[in-house]
Amino acid sequence: QKKPLLVDFTGWNCVNCRKMEAEVWSSPKIRAMLNNEFILVELYVDDKVLDLPESEHYVSKQTGKKINTVSKRNADFQITKFESNSQPLYALLDNEGELLVPTSGAIYDIEKYGAFLQSGIDAFKAK
Repeated sequence: QKKPLLVDFTGWNCVNCRKMEAEVWSSPKIRAMLNNEFILVELYVDDKVLDLPESEHYVSKQTGKKINTVSKRNADFQITKFESNSQPLYALLDNEGELLVPTSGAIYDIEKYGAFLQSGIDAFKAK
């Protein structure tokens, strides 16, 4: 698809993530942007249920920790690629997996979060 990717690093126990979803993502303006302008991927970093197959276990080059669950792999990806370990973290990527604009954490102002999303859309269209 010819849409940018919105990677949402989130967690089941992330209070700020739930606040963003309830107060910002629920607004009609933001919901329309998310539904129509992006491919949304939510990567949970605190799920302890989904184990990786043993053949996919590895030790993180960044943290030195053993990566043996999907959530640990998601967290390692966040730390390695975006140098951040806080949630939520929003990364707007092009079709090559490159950042379109700097990442963002929680922005509780609907207009400002909308401007962040729009900056990613504009950068994607300019490529």
